[in-house]
Amino acid sequence: MTDKMGPLEQSLVNALVNNGVRVKTINVRDEGLTNMDARAVLLINDVVKSLVISSLFPKTLNPLKTYQMALNRVTLYNELRHSGIPTPKYQVALEPNVVAKVIKEMYRAYLATPSMSLELDGIVTSWEGGKSIAEHRVYLGNPLVSINMVMPAPEKIQTHLVVGGECLDCGDNGELIKEVAKVTGCYYCRVSLGYYGGEPTVLGIDPRIELRQEHLDKFINTVMRWLNE
Repeated sequence: MTDKMGPLEQSLVNALVNNGVRVKTINVRDEGLTNMDARAVLLINDVVKSLVISSLFPKTLNPLKTYQMALNRVTLYNELRHSGIPTPKYQVALEPNVVAKVIKEMYRAYLATPSMSLELDGIVTSWEGGKSIAEHRVYLGNPLVSINMVMPAPEKIQTHLVVGGECLDCGDNGELIKEVAKVTGCYYCRVSLGYYGGEPTVLGIDPRIELRQEHLDKFINTVMRWLNE
């Protein structure tokens, strides 16, 4: 399943066929979808669409639960904390005035939405700025965007990529990232870490699969292992 068919996507298809896999390529921009008794690799640049499409198949890469947690940071944090993985303190604020009130108590805040994949998270240094951002989000037309998650601003933020249980360029955070991947079920995802008191804390995950030439072989191997599970 893809929403575009470029050279890297075709390379993936060719590699799978060469390994004896029966492949049907479906471009979701061109075809209607229904329940299918097959496995699907979702190369779709939208977590909401991926969540719905994942429900049409018995198994997908990434799986349904990964998209559920990626779209709802509260669920993600609950699952991670249950497994002993650190997550930040936060408050959910549904109205701009509440956002301003919460930020006043923090001085500097990390203003997020329920999903990292929306790419709207950021640090605000004043309650006025946070309120203004929250007011703007109300008019963006996406219900998820208007739900604000306010947490203390981390000292620094790092984002790492995990492919098939292997964390790429993670340094000392490799074991933490792999544990996040295990809990969330993601085979390919970006994990954002925020540092509080010098210690890493999980801010969010983004399971959208973006094929890159430098990671293509690892991803092909990941798909083959998944197909044989």
